[in-house]
Amino acid sequence: MEYSPSYHVAAARSLQFTTYMYVSITTFWCYDYACSLREEWTFLLRSDWSKVKGMYIVTRYLPFSFLAIVLWMSFNTNENPCICWVLIILESVLGIALVFSSECFFMLRTYVLWNKNRILLAAMLSTFFVSS
Repeated sequence: MEYSPSYHVAAARSLQFTTYMYVSITTFWCYDYACSLREEWTFLLRSDWSKVKGMYIVTRYLPFSFLAIVLWMSFNTNENPCICWVLIILESVLGIALVFSSECFFMLRTYVLWNKNRILLAAMLSTFFVSS
């Protein structure tokens, strides 16, 4: 295989662009949390504990750990392949948990906004299970 500097430059630019995107997403996420922190804590402390509140907390705060792992993987030069594999698996598991919790939360919100229509719930659940 012949050495191609253009391939390595393109790969480095792609990695740099991905890192910039994760940093901008994290910045926007933190700004959004900082702007709504007072109202959110008021809501969380005054409302009763329930399953929906637990799902809301998981859906709302799990992205912090996901983005922290992704940023740490982007900026840390770790030579140990075992640690790298653990971080990749952890990132994948957190990503799947994020998607699953947010989809469940959105389905629950849609179900309640449509006056607990069971036909709509059955359609959403069947679409969810067929697509996954």
